[in-house]
Amino acid sequence: MRRGQRIFLNKIKLLFCLVAFLACLAGTFRLHSAVPVEANVEKVVRVGYFVEESFQLGNQDGEVKSGYGYDYLQRLKLYTNWKYEYVYGSYGELYDKLVKGEIDLLGGLAYRPEREAVLSYPKNPMGASQYLFFKRSSNNHVTTEPESLNGKRIGTLTGAHAKVVDKYIDTHNIQATVIVYDDIKDRDNALKSGFIDVMLAEGYNTFRDMGFEVCLEGGTSDFYFAVNKARPDILEDLNRAQHRLYKENQNYISDLNRKWFKRTVFTSALSPEERQWLEKHSSLRVGYLNNYLPYCDTDANGEVTGIVKDLVPEIFKALGYSAMEIEYKGYDTGETLTKALQNHEVDIIFPDVSNYWITEEYDMLPSDPVINSYFNILYKGDSPDMSTAKIAVSSRLGLMDDFRAVYYPDNKVIYFDSDEEAMDAVVRGEADVVIVSGLRTEFLLHKKSSYSVLRTLQLPDDASLGFAGLNADAVGISVLNHGITLMDKDFALTRSYTYMPNLNMTPGEFLKQNIWIPITAIVVVFSLIVFFIFRENRRNREHLDESEKQIQEITILNSILQDRQMRLEELTSAQDVQLEKTKVLNEMLKSQHKKLEEAREAADVANQAKTSFLFNMSHDIRTPLNAIIGFTELEERDPDNVELNKEYRKKVKLASYQLLDILNNVLEMSRIENKKVVIDEELEDGIKLLNACVAVFEGEIKKKNLKLEVSCDLQHRYLYLDKTHLSEVVMNIVSNSVKYTPEGGMIQIRVKELPGKKAEQCLVEVSIRDTGIGMSEEFVAEIFEQFSRARNTSQSGIQGTGLGMAIVKNLVEMMNGEIEVHSKLGEGTEIVFRTPHRIGEEPSAAVDSNVQEAAPDFSGKRILLAEDNELNAEIATAILEDSGFKVEHACDGVECVDMLTKAEAGYYDMILMDIQMPNLNGYEATRKIRNLDDKAKANIIIVAMTANAFKEDKERALEVGMNEHLAKPIDVKKMMDTLTYLFKKAEA
Repeated sequence: MRRGQRIFLNKIKLLFCLVAFLACLAGTFRLHSAVPVEANVEKVVRVGYFVEESFQLGNQDGEVKSGYGYDYLQRLKLYTNWKYEYVYGSYGELYDKLVKGEIDLLGGLAYRPEREAVLSYPKNPMGASQYLFFKRSSNNHVTTEPESLNGKRIGTLTGAHAKVVDKYIDTHNIQATVIVYDDIKDRDNALKSGFIDVMLAEGYNTFRDMGFEVCLEGGTSDFYFAVNKARPDILEDLNRAQHRLYKENQNYISDLNRKWFKRTVFTSALSPEERQWLEKHSSLRVGYLNNYLPYCDTDANGEVTGIVKDLVPEIFKALGYSAMEIEYKGYDTGETLTKALQNHEVDIIFPDVSNYWITEEYDMLPSDPVINSYFNILYKGDSPDMSTAKIAVSSRLGLMDDFRAVYYPDNKVIYFDSDEEAMDAVVRGEADVVIVSGLRTEFLLHKKSSYSVLRTLQLPDDASLGFAGLNADAVGISVLNHGITLMDKDFALTRSYTYMPNLNMTPGEFLKQNIWIPITAIVVVFSLIVFFIFRENRRNREHLDESEKQIQEITILNSILQDRQMRLEELTSAQDVQLEKTKVLNEMLKSQHKKLEEAREAADVANQAKTSFLFNMSHDIRTPLNAIIGFTELEERDPDNVELNKEYRKKVKLASYQLLDILNNVLEMSRIENKKVVIDEELEDGIKLLNACVAVFEGEIKKKNLKLEVSCDLQHRYLYLDKTHLSEVVMNIVSNSVKYTPEGGMIQIRVKELPGKKAEQCLVEVSIRDTGIGMSEEFVAEIFEQFSRARNTSQSGIQGTGLGMAIVKNLVEMMNGEIEVHSKLGEGTEIVFRTPHRIGEEPSAAVDSNVQEAAPDFSGKRILLAEDNELNAEIATAILEDSGFKVEHACDGVECVDMLTKAEAGYYDMILMDIQMPNLNGYEATRKIRNLDDKAKANIIIVAMTANAFKEDKERALEVGMNEHLAKPIDVKKMMDTLTYLFKKAEA
C-alpha cells in the first residue's frame, strides 16, 4: 500500500513540474511579444568633439576620452536611445559643420540671439563658465588693475568669449586692441610668443608649464548644447533628458565642476603669504594622539601609524610641495598633546575638533575638516534622556570632552583615565552613558564580555575632525586648508578602513564572548547519546505496538463519541451566547444610527451656516466694490468737475476701508483658529487706551447725534496688557453699538477696577451699553458663533461679516477673561467683559520736545523697488517720485539682487522689498544681500512693503535682516515717517 502511495505522489509531482514549465514558457513568450522592437533601436547622433583641457579630451577614435563635456554626454544616454558618432576638429570647424547640417550636436556654445536663426538651443544650459584674463608671468606691465589693459593687445575666441571682452572693456572704459581667434591653440600660442599681452579663457584651465598666471576676472556666462536646426527630434530628446537629469540630481552641475575643475589655475594658485611660508618651512612637526586608531597611533617599532601618516604628505602633494619633510611625535593624552603645541614642541596637532570656540579657549586655530566623525553613546538598560544623563568621559581623549562641552555643556561629568574605565562605570551604573567615536565603537564593545549588556545609539550631532595650530601661525593653517581643499574629500575616510584597530583576545575572553562553542559541543555529544538510547527504545516498542494497536483503536473510537457529545453541548451553549450577542449588537446599531443622524443634522446646520455666510459675504464684499467701481466711472464721465470728483474719491476711499475691514475680520478669525495669535502684554496706560478707542468713533457718533457717556474708575492706571488685542475687543463692541443704535440714542461705557485673584493683579471690568435695536433671546444664545448675524446686510443695511463677536470672545478667553451679553429686542444691549491684568508702576516722565522738524527732503535719494505686481509698482513709484525720490524697479528677487550687485556701492540708498515674488521671494533675496562680500551693499537699508501685514510677518522680516516693515495698502504718511526715521538713523 505504501509503495502505491509513493507512485501516486511521484506522478503528482511530475504533473506539477510539467504545468509549471508550460506556464513559464507561455509567460516568456507573452513577455517577448509585448516588448516593441523599436525599444532596442538606437538613434545615431553625430557629435562635434573638440579638445579642450578638462572639458573634452581624446581627439580620435580609440583614444581615451574624458572631461566635463564627455561625462555630460554619457549621462544623457541614461535618458535617451542615442548612439554617438564623434566628428573631430577645432571649435570653429565644428561650428561651421553644425550650421551646414554635417553634425547634429555640439557642446560648449554660449547663447547668442542671432544664432537662433541657424541653430536650436535647449531650455537648460549644460553649465556656466567663469572667464579670467591671463598674462605671461614675466609681463610686469599688466597688473590686477583694469587700467593696466589700456593700450594692450587682448586675445579671445569668437562667440561668448569676444562678447565678454567687449563688455569688460566698455564697462571699464579701456582702450585696447582685441584680436579674435577661431582656434584655442592659436590663441594660447599668441600669448606665449608675446604677440598679444593678455588673453581671455575659461577658469577651469590649468595651463601647466606655459608660464601663464591670472591677472583679472572677466565674468561668467552659461554654455549650452547646440542642435542642428534640421533635427528637432534630437532637441526634444535633449530637453526631456536634461529635465529628468536636473530633477533627479539638482547638484549634478556642481558635482561635475568639483570633479573636473577642482584644480585649476584659479584654485591651485597660492597666495604670496602662503608661498613665503612654504619657502621658509622645509619641515613640519606633527603631534598626534597615541592609541587612537584608525586616526593615529605609534606601532611596535615606534613609528607613526593611522590616517595621519598618509594625510599630511597627501596635503603637501596636492599643493605641489612633496619635498616637505614631516616629523611625527606621539603623545598619550590630549592634555599633553595640547601643551606640546603651546610649548612649540610641534607645529600642528591631530586630531582636533574643527570648532572655533573650542580652539579659541587654547589660543589655537582649527584647520578645515579632513574627516567627519559621528559619535555614539553606550548605555545600559532603557534609552537615556541626554538632557539629564550623567556622562562618563575618558580624560585621555581631550576631543571627547570638547565634543561634550559643545553639545552637552550642562550635564554632570565623571572623568576616567581610559575608555575601558568609563565603559566599566556605565556597566556598574555609576554613569548613564559614555561617548565614543563611531569608528571605534565595535572595537571597544568587543574588548570585554561584560560589555555585552551595553547598547549603542548614534548621537544626532557629529563632529568634523582636522588639525589645529597656534594663532601665531595662521598662515601655516591657511596652507593646510589650501591643500585640504585640493585633495580628494574622501581621502581620510577611505584610509580609515586600512587602519581600523585589531582586537587581541585571551583564550578565556574569547570563550566568554563565544560561549556558544563549548555549549554546542556538549549539546552535540548529548544529542548523540540520546539518539542511540532512543533508537534502542524504539526497537523495543515496535514489538509492543502491534499488541496495543487494537486497544488504541477502541480507545480512539470511545474518545470520538465522547468528543462528539461534548461538541453538541458546546454548540447548544454557543447558540445561546450568540443570541445574546445579537441582541447587544442590535442595541449598539440603534444607538450608532441615532448618533449618525445627530452628526448628519449637525453637519447640515454647519453647511447651512457656511452657505449663508458665503451669500452674505458675497453681498458685503460687492457693496463696497460696487461703490468703488461706480464712483470711479462717474469721475471718468465728468473729469473737469473738481469738487464733485473730490467727493467721489472720498467715497471710494471710504468704501475701500470698508472692504479692508471685512477682509481683516476674516483673516483675524483664521489666525485665531490656527493658533497664530499670541497675547503679548506690555506696560500701558489703561485710561489712555480707552480714550483712544472711543475717539475712533467720535465722528460717527456726532453724525448720528448719539449721546455718549464714558466713565473710568481705575485705581491703578498703568497695567500690563495686550494693547492691540484689548483695543480690538473694545472697538468691535463699540462699533456694533454705534452701528445698531438709531439716531438720538445713547451709548454708555463704564470701566472699573475689581480685586484680582492675586495680590499683584486686578480685574478690569468693561461694560458697554446701548439703546439700540437689541437682539432676540434665540440670537443671544448663538451670538459668539462664527458667521452669526440677527439680520443680513440686505435686511438691515448694515455691513458685517458675523465674525466680530466670535473674534471678541476668543480674544477675551485668550486673555484669561470672561464675557457676557444681556439684550432685549427693541430696547438695547449690554455687553460686559472682565480680564485680569498685572499691576504696573507709572513710568518716568519723558522730556517733550517742542522743536518742529522740517519737512524731509528726499531729492537725490535713489530707491530700488522690488515688486512683481505692475499696478502696485506703478502706485508706489508715483508716490515716491512725488516725494523727490528716484525709483528703479525690479520685477522679482533675482533681478533685485542682480541690480544691486552690478551697481556701484552707494548707488542705491534703500530697497523697498515685496515678500511674495516669483523666482526668489523677499526673505531669500534679503538673506542673499546680507551675505554679499561688499559690506557697503550688504548693509543697505531694506524695508518690507507687503500685504503680509500681521505681527508675525513683521517679526519674520526683521529676523531675516530687514530694517522695517510696511503693510499694504500703503499708508503714505506712515511710509514717509518710516523712511525719514531710517535715513536719519543711518546718517547718525
